[in-house]
Amino acid sequence: MTERVRRPRASKRKLRAWAWVAGALAFLAPAAVFGAAPKPPQDTAQETDRPALVIRKITRRIVITRPAASSPVRYVAGGSTSGSGSVGSAPAATSTGGS
Repeated sequence: MTERVRRPRASKRKLRAWAWVAGALAFLAPAAVFGAAPKPPQDTAQETDRPALVIRKITRRIVITRPAASSPVRYVAGGSTSGSGSVGSAPAATSTGGS
């Protein structure tokens, strides 16, 4: 019987290169499928019924300030605060109503 000659094995470098090529093809295949697919027809009636889009960019600015320093409170002793009379007024005059 004749023995067959065995092919030499591929090196690790070649196997890794083929793995990278296969991975890249698997990654790019969906993009190629979507790119080749025909676009659906557009109805002109739908476009006129839609309102125009308005895109606005809103920027909010926050300013942080320190609270104003309050002046110390000073209490001054004064007259009486009870009753309806004003401070420092003389008492009302009274009479005994006699003879």
